[in-house]
Amino acid sequence: MIPHPEVVLVIGMVALYLYDSTMLLASNEAVLAGGKKRWGALFGADNVPMRNKEPLIPNPFLPHQPLYRFAWKMEGQSDPTPSWSPPVNSYARLIPSVWLMFLALFALIPLGLFALGPWVWIAGMALFYVNAILALTLVWFKRADYAVSNWRFAALAFECLACPPFALNLVRHLSLQFKPTEDFIAVMNQYLSEAEREAALAKIARRLRHAIDWETEASPRAAALTAHLQTIESALCRAPKSS
Repeated sequence: MIPHPEVVLVIGMVALYLYDSTMLLASNEAVLAGGKKRWGALFGADNVPMRNKEPLIPNPFLPHQPLYRFAWKMEGQSDPTPSWSPPVNSYARLIPSVWLMFLALFALIPLGLFALGPWVWIAGMALFYVNAILALTLVWFKRADYAVSNWRFAALAFECLACPPFALNLVRHLSLQFKPTEDFIAVMNQYLSEAEREAALAKIARRLRHAIDWETEASPRAAALTAHLQTIESALCRAPKSS
């Protein structure tokens, strides 16, 4: 049975959005998500590697959250005094447009296609493009804040206008352009809650164990990895247990 074109269109929009959201992380990488006072750590799925990377799909219902990609040292200790500060949050001005585009693509257009008629999905398309152009205009005039070159802006604008689901990740694309060099373990001690920090340490320890399993026994790197794992496990033992 061939599905209706309307069903294929909606499924395609969702698939494109999730495809564009997906990140491939190295085993020693994590993503810091959020802003202001609430932060969370996101890790890839280490049980389903893709091209020796860990796939990560950020929460699809939080497209407005900035994401920052960090790495940590697999061997040795991190800097105990983190100095990273998130870029000035200039994404707030984009949040209304991002959510109105989300509403247009995943509420108005499906409603128009399946229930309320053509004027509703036409209105949805109009709402999407008005807000896409508004958001891109804001990025253009503030491109220095976002560290966006003219060529990068042109590519971003083409993606957003030619493939509407990609526009929903505008904030993510902009924030991921920043390349923090600080060690993730040091940074998470500053920004994560105790419960988030304990969960992140457990995931780091699991990845260290996996790296040790693949290393030649008694090699210098295996010894360094084991020493780092012991440090992480010691920090986990000292962490207050969440109820």
